Amino acid sequence: MFEKFFKLWSTGNLLEASFEEVENMIDLARDMFEYSINLVIENAKNREDIYKSDQELNHSEREVRRKVLEHLSINPAQDINPSLILVTIIIDIERIGDYSKNIVELADRSGDSLECEYTNIVRDLKSRIVKNINTTIESLKEGNEEKAIPVLEDHLEIANICEENMAKLINEEIKISTRLSIIYTLLFRYIKRVSAHIKNVASSIINPYDRIGFKPKE
Repeated sequence: MFEKFFKLWSTGNLLEASFEEVENMIDLARDMFEYSINLVIENAKNREDIYKSDQELNHSEREVRRKVLEHLSINPAQDINPSLILVTIIIDIERIGDYSKNIVELADRSGDSLECEYTNIVRDLKSRIVKNINTTIESLKEGNEEKAIPVLEDHLEIANICEENMAKLINEEIKISTRLSIIYTLLFRYIKRVSAHIKNVASSIINPYDRIGFKPKE
């Protein structure tokens, strides 16, 4: 599905410029997510202005919309499908930035060390999601549908891990403080949503426009 559109994005027009902006957005969203988790779990000291990064992401989203609109005004009968795909996936990318901002705000309220039985689970999920984001970026650049499939499959596992651990926290299966319980419940919720949004972006490489965010048809 995506491969024929990839050729259109290599022609030096406004749509190609939009595609490059989308690549930059994913790069920034990945960095924001990784930074936010490190800030909470690793108690990182080098504070960054996450709100400035979020503003950059929002600016890029508007730029993509503008460029796509200009492109379609010049070529109204051409490239409608890839244009719709671009303006759809930038919403998911922007939402990754929003959840990263939520995680940083959680760090601002967390206080001391959050080390507990759930910490390594969050570390592992962060690594898997960062890997999935990088794979999605490569798949977009190459127009490679096969490379994007594992991202969709891994999201299902990530979502299940998050749900299982949220259930444990709610049912108090592992005894930790109320403060830690609230923080980790929110963390697992935010991580699950970030994974879902990158899954949606990856699905755009495989699926037609009307099935973005859904499993590929068998």
